[in-house]
Amino acid sequence: MVLGVGDLVVVAVYFAATIGIGLWFGRGERDTTDFFLGGRRQHWLLAGISIIATEVSALTIIGVPAEAYRGNWNYLQMYAGAFLGRILIVYLLLPAFYGGKVTTVYEYLGQRFGPWTRSTASVMFFASRVLGSGVRLLVASLAISEIFGWPLVCVVIVTAGVSTAYAGYGGIKAILWTDAFQAAIFTSAAFVAVACLLAGTQGTWSENLATAYQAGKFHVFTWDADPNNDRAFWVLLIHATILNMAALGTDQDLTQRMLTCANLRDGQKSLLFNAFAGLPIVVVFLAIGSLLFVYYQAQPAGSVPDHVLAKTDRIFPFFIATGLPYNVGLRGLLLTAILAAGMSSLSSAIGALSSTAVTDFYRVVTRSRRSEAHYLRAARACTVGFGAVLILVALAFAGYDKLLWQVFQWVSLVFGGMLGVFLLGVTTTRRGHDRTNMLAMVSSTLLLVALKLYQEHGKGTDPLDPTVLIAWPWWVVVGTGWTYLLGACFSKRRSQGDRSLTDRR
Repeated sequence: MVLGVGDLVVVAVYFAATIGIGLWFGRGERDTTDFFLGGRRQHWLLAGISIIATEVSALTIIGVPAEAYRGNWNYLQMYAGAFLGRILIVYLLLPAFYGGKVTTVYEYLGQRFGPWTRSTASVMFFASRVLGSGVRLLVASLAISEIFGWPLVCVVIVTAGVSTAYAGYGGIKAILWTDAFQAAIFTSAAFVAVACLLAGTQGTWSENLATAYQAGKFHVFTWDADPNNDRAFWVLLIHATILNMAALGTDQDLTQRMLTCANLRDGQKSLLFNAFAGLPIVVVFLAIGSLLFVYYQAQPAGSVPDHVLAKTDRIFPFFIATGLPYNVGLRGLLLTAILAAGMSSLSSAIGALSSTAVTDFYRVVTRSRRSEAHYLRAARACTVGFGAVLILVALAFAGYDKLLWQVFQWVSLVFGGMLGVFLLGVTTTRRGHDRTNMLAMVSSTLLLVALKLYQEHGKGTDPLDPTVLIAWPWWVVVGTGWTYLLGACFSKRRSQGDRSLTDRR
């Protein structure tokens, strides 16, 4: 597809504004505290908006409408658990992080248990974040490639390159302010997409809604007692609660935003804001998917090419490329929305990976004997390095479909072990056993990987198949419980005078 001049102007203005905001707000970094935490003086509302921008990736913009297009609104069931998970983080985990005055959440594990627990959790974070962010980069790039007809490799490199540039220059402050701008872009574009779909469909609003309703597109709740039904409400409620506690409470990518606030109260406010503000955004993107179904139902047979139908993650980009008017800026606006979501999540991930690499490994190895200027240079070098790694991961997953649920499944293998040891730290007062915690986290992940491979290649892939041992939403729950119980069983009683971080709080 060839974009009109108006569309190209919109895209050019977006890139110029993003780079300008990143350069302006990211200037003046003096040390790693500035680079990683913005000097611990950022406003809670800015941090809360940044969390939204990080969570709403291109995977959300492309994957959620695709899910609603081929299915229904089952995805919305996860939001109840997401809300509950955030509340538990606010009152359970955040006080521990602020009490330890940490730069990364894995520092807390080092303070509470020791270096083995800290290092293992950091490595697991690397694995989950590199995978998740690589897929997010791929989804954004696939959409842009679909619209422009550009080679996928080129799109991946350019998107990652720009994100890496402002993240590497300005650190977290540049990321926070560009996130706020990008959140405004993709939110406004989502409403524009809804308006365009409503205007482009035949019939009245009520007739269009009736068409979608009769096709079951607004179905939300699945009331099923079967624990292996991965779309049952109670299954997703438990899964989403645990997964969101892990994603926002043990993943440096998202927790880093809360830690930029000056105090615990502001950090809590940033996440509470996010808990309420995220719901309407998810609803809008689900509505886009349902309206896409109505729109293409009214089109002649064959209007959607086979390659789009085969990989429904391409349905929204296909509409942007073919269903919007030419040269009025709308295609450019929707394109920038995908770019904004992809780049906000990518830059956040790169910043978090860099902070963990420098704080939890490089400083430990060098025993903090180098100057702050040296560690600041190391942070910027790590930013560039991780940008390159994510490019490679994105290209490696180019052949996969239904990426939204693929990511949920793979991160569930890791997040359980991480959350289990964090909960062990904040809910117990025993000293814990450093190396046992490491073994508990590693064994939890290996157990779940083995289970996933067995079910996919041994008994079948149908989640409703009675031969499936455990449906994938339970993986993160099992991993959390396994790690927590194993760590608790082998924890040490405190000796006289032993003062843990729990005592100091």
